[in-house]
Amino acid sequence: MLKLVAIAFLLGVCSAVGDQCCTPKQWEGVLTIQNVTTAKEKINIMTTQLMQSYDVDRQKLVYRGASSGVNYKIVQDYNKMIEYTIAVGACRTRKLTGKMSNCVPANATILASIEMGGPDGIKLDVYDLEVFAPGMGYKGSFTFNHEGCIPVGEQIVTDKWFATIGFSNITPGIKDPSVFDVPSPPCPRNADNVVNSLEDHPALAWPLPPSLP
Repeated sequence: MLKLVAIAFLLGVCSAVGDQCCTPKQWEGVLTIQNVTTAKEKINIMTTQLMQSYDVDRQKLVYRGASSGVNYKIVQDYNKMIEYTIAVGACRTRKLTGKMSNCVPANATILASIEMGGPDGIKLDVYDLEVFAPGMGYKGSFTFNHEGCIPVGEQIVTDKWFATIGFSNITPGIKDPSVFDVPSPPCPRNADNVVNSLEDHPALAWPLPPSLP
């Protein structure tokens, strides 16, 4: 199983609720991920791009990409609290464990504010990653454009891997709503039976990374 980081968070023109930053309710964009792992004193680096579609109104999140020449699609349905991974005509299901939100946590604090490129450059705000996923052992940071709360990048560190994520080509809205469709077959139709059978196999919920094929 290839472990990559794809954190579904932010885009477009954000709106402010008080001092809290909230992204558009619907957006699509590209995540460029560089994942670094170590094994037997060897450093392995892999760069991957994922297309992400995010819709808080539908309570659904989709990742699309390819791994080792295999196209895959991951659908996180927060109405049913199920994650579906579809690849090579097969479907794997896992239970989600958290909620979907389009806002920076209300208790988030800015670790640093910097000027990218100098005094006339872009002002960036850097947040502690741990507040987005408390108690999960994730360290690192989220960096956003100060004006508009546009995501710039993420750095994520665990005891087993390190990853950087860049956000690009973000557009508001969903071009094709069918991107959220879950094919059946191969995926099961009866969500209640699926959830009951997944108690011992939970999937990490947004904004934590899914496991990719």
